Parts: sequence; structure tokens; C-alpha cells
Amino acid sequence: MNQGTENRDQGSGIRDQGSGIEKQQKKKKTEPGRGFAMKVLYPILYWIFYVLMALYHWPTYRGRENLPEGPCVLCGNHSGFADPIWVFLAMRGKTLPWTMCKKSAIDKPVLGRFLMAFRAFPVDRDNVDMAAVKKSLSVLKQGEKLLIFPEGTRIKKGKKSEPKSGAVMLAQRAGVPVVPIYITPNRKPFQPIRVLIGKPYEPAFSSRRPSPEELEQRTAEMMAKVYDLGK
Repeated sequence: MNQGTENRDQGSGIRDQGSGIEKQQKKKKTEPGRGFAMKVLYPILYWIFYVLMALYHWPTYRGRENLPEGPCVLCGNHSGFADPIWVFLAMRGKTLPWTMCKKSAIDKPVLGRFLMAFRAFPVDRDNVDMAAVKKSLSVLKQGEKLLIFPEGTRIKKGKKSEPKSGAVMLAQRAGVPVVPIYITPNRKPFQPIRVLIGKPYEPAFSSRRPSPEELEQRTAEMMAKVYDLGK
């Protein structure tokens, strides 16, 4: 009797341990950007930023109807820290896009956790970052949107940059359109700002494996579409 009771107790203990392990695995599977912050905090923060940013600048949003329902690569010019926020506001509270963010920002303990909770993920701008590529393709294949600033860093007035070709490469690999977005650059507090969303388009390539030169050409065309919106 005692041995049978002990066996049952041991079996119960094993099941309890197994249940505990399963619960831990489920918790580990919760990917940053899909948890409490997105489900509960984002809708609240959206309206807080919508009001505060409207006081800080006087925004005009145009072309919202151009946003496709499915996956796409959103590409904008970059001159200010708040550029991603302006894009989010222009989307009228729709599902937040995933955003490539420089690795140095994600590496900061507090800021990094905050950014990742709201769908930012790191990219090493100085090297070929396969982890960022895989994450981007995974997001697009799941039917979600991806926000990239191809210029890679904030461009100040009178400065130029060489935009990275990653955005058009990802769009080509995932078979999704690119959506150009123009944000008024070099703005100052309490001045108007325009966020203009262009029509989606699919960059044309000569083959399934475009050369680096062709990627650069398509990237230049994409950035021309972005800046043409502001003319």
C-alpha cells in the first residue's frame, strides 16, 4: 500500500514538474512585440502621443488610403528621432509595424526593452546582419508590415547619405510592395509637419537574384519616390 501510494505521489510530482516546464516554455515563447505592451499599452499610448505630438507640431497626414491591408515594406526619409512615431500616427492606430532599429539603441537595458516591447528589433548597420534579415522576412511572411529608414541614420540639413539596399531586397525576397513615405525634414518645434504616404509599388528586377548594382539602382529609385512626395 505504502509503495503504491509513493508511486502515485511520484507520478503526481512528475506530472506537476512537467506542467511547470510546459508553462515556462509557453512564457518563453511570448515574443517581444506580441505581449502586454502591444495588447494593452499601445492603444493608450497611441492617443497620448496623438495629442502631444499635435501640440508640438501641426501635422498634416495625406495618402492614408494608400496603405495596403497586407504585408509591405514602409520606407521613409529620416531626419528626426520621432520619425517612427509620425509614421505610427499616420497609420491611425492600425497594427503597429515592426521597425528596424540600430543595435546600439537596443543594447541599452531600459530603452532596449521598451523598444522591443513595441516591435523594434536590432540591426547592425555596419555589417551583413542575417538575424535582422531573417526577422524581417518572418514578419512579412506572417502578413505584417515592416518599417525601414534606408538612410540608416538621421540626415541633417545639407547632408547626404548612401541609402542601404536592404529594404528593396527584402521586398523582392518576400514578394511584397514598397510604400514610400515622406516626413518633413529638419523641422523645428511648433512648426507644421507633413507625413505623406505614397502609392505602393513593386520594384522591378531582371532576375530572382538581383546583382548589388541593380539593388542600388532600385534603392535610388525608391528614395526618389520618397522625396518626390515632398515636392
